[in-house]
Amino acid sequence: MRDSVFKLSYFLSANEKFHIARVNITSSQDLSLHSHDYAEILWVEKGTGIHYVNGHQFRLSPGDLIMVRPKDRHTFSSSGKGIVIVNVAFPVETLDYFRQRYFEWSNLYFWTTGMFPFQMRLSRDIVKRLSSRAEEAMKYGRSNIQLDSLLLFIFRQITANEKVEDSSEIPVWLFNAIQKFNSPEFFIQGIAGFVALCDRNIDYVNRIVKLHFHKSLTDLINEFKMQYATTQLSITSMPIKEICTNCGFRNLGHFYKIFRSVYNQTPYEYRRINQLIV
Repeated sequence: MRDSVFKLSYFLSANEKFHIARVNITSSQDLSLHSHDYAEILWVEKGTGIHYVNGHQFRLSPGDLIMVRPKDRHTFSSSGKGIVIVNVAFPVETLDYFRQRYFEWSNLYFWTTGMFPFQMRLSRDIVKRLSSRAEEAMKYGRSNIQLDSLLLFIFRQITANEKVEDSSEIPVWLFNAIQKFNSPEFFIQGIAGFVALCDRNIDYVNRIVKLHFHKSLTDLINEFKMQYATTQLSITSMPIKEICTNCGFRNLGHFYKIFRSVYNQTPYEYRRINQLIV
């Protein structure tokens, strides 16, 4: 995927101050890896997909809300019926104003200094409220007063209905473990190998992983293995059975099951499609 910088001006007409849209991302779309000169808040209404951000992949499902910082490099992919996302893009100046006005001492939301953007899971009821409010905003001019009103509504829903830990930055020990856990040497060791890299108690590691990634340690490790698998399938001729073994799976059927659950296709199908593209 090529890398580019998206500018807010690309999406705005005369006198508009922000962009808001409901987008259905499907597998047929080619979305480039990009950063922004603006801030972006988005939430998933329905469907599933993958969020590629800052060198890692995260599965998305209904209720996921993400606050993308200008510096974040990201894109999306999906398959099947696609994934429906509502996104609001607005100037950095507005972000600075909200920081000064409401979040001066916060290291949450857009102001987290962690490797990944802030993400949280919303209830179905809150998603409906946000989407209803977004639809209302789409009917009016994209003015600053409409933008401020919309953002305040979103933040009120989040802060009133979710208890957010004020510790969104990923610990150094976890970041270092993730950076090292990228080869068959560690994949074969599985959870035990990852925990050894963390040098922490397994229950504590699992708890911190859930806090920052909203998934279990097992799911996170399988995600890293699948990233390795897709790379090998795309750029090498390594036999699928060997890739399976390198990922730490003793059973080829189990490898296929995990792979299909993430990418909605078999490893063979993934290789055929992606190597044809290359």
